[in-house]
Amino acid sequence: MTAVDATCVLASAALGVRVSDPQTLGGSDRSLVLRCATPTGAVVVKKYPDGSSSAFAREVAGLTALQRTPDLLAVDRAHGLIVMSDLGTGPTLADLLLGDDRAAAWSGALAWVEGLADTLGRSPAAIPAFEDALGDLSADEPSAAARTGARMLLDDVLGLPADPGLDAELDLIGTLDHRDPASDVVSPTDTCPDNAVRTAGGWRFLDLEGATVHHAAYDAAYAAMPFSTCWCVFDPPPGFTDELLDRFTTTLGTHLPDLVREPGWARSVDVASASWILAMTGWLLLGADEDRQRTGPVGVSSPTYRQLLTTRWRWGAVRLRSTLPVVAGLLGSAAAWADDEWGTSAAPVGPYRAFAQDE
Repeated sequence: MTAVDATCVLASAALGVRVSDPQTLGGSDRSLVLRCATPTGAVVVKKYPDGSSSAFAREVAGLTALQRTPDLLAVDRAHGLIVMSDLGTGPTLADLLLGDDRAAAWSGALAWVEGLADTLGRSPAAIPAFEDALGDLSADEPSAAARTGARMLLDDVLGLPADPGLDAELDLIGTLDHRDPASDVVSPTDTCPDNAVRTAGGWRFLDLEGATVHHAAYDAAYAAMPFSTCWCVFDPPPGFTDELLDRFTTTLGTHLPDLVREPGWARSVDVASASWILAMTGWLLLGADEDRQRTGPVGVSSPTYRQLLTTRWRWGAVRLRSTLPVVAGLLGSAAAWADDEWGTSAAPVGPYRAFAQDE
């Protein structure tokens, strides 16, 4: 029996009806994802290697707690299997950004960020349910990964000594991970353009295997940068990210008005952005050193590892000057190093296809 057939058998047992006609939906190698038929309509089945993995537990907890996600229909914890509602075959935000319709991409991104902010803003009441479903797994702390990335830049790239000023700013970044009911939300975490599907009822969010509780500024950074931990990173047109962040902030503010008050909110978004940039540095630096040519899926336009990292370093060097000047200086030095060492392989990524005519 193939893995696909065995997964259909398990899904049938979990759901209590026959699950058949599987179609592989791709995704990462961490799980098997199928669209299947049942007597009452299509479902999506996701099979992890087993039910003890962090990704499985987080996905179940996220589907339990968050709105604008697929409906959780059945769970087989022993086999790491989830059955959820099928959201259909509508476009992802990545499809729009890499398509040919500028207006659809711009309006779609604004609707996406509004849906994300509204989902997050409604989530604090669900934190207890999320934590109950998650069990004993500890919360992720992006600031720990950021500290690792900063050390890699100092030691492995630039060959610079430790900087007390940098340590102080990394400590500041770490404060964003202090649990606080006034700022905490349940987040899908990996809110990348290809993890959102447009449906008749609006945008819905997929792939919650990184779901966690964290400061809402971590999600706002996805609007500001844009798309903090994603492969779908190109040069946005003027005003695009400003409008995304404004829409995110306004929508989140309808639920958490005290959180988005200035100047604290803008500072938090900058700190979150710095955390993501440094974390991504640690995660991608080896691939950049090897000059891996694709950060995205096979057959889809995406930056190289070097392009993505250098794009982030250049952005942070400018954006973070007033908030985190030492981190900004470190990122500026990294970008200059990349220009010297990587040359044209670290060239700018260019515009999103949907906005290419703006250039």
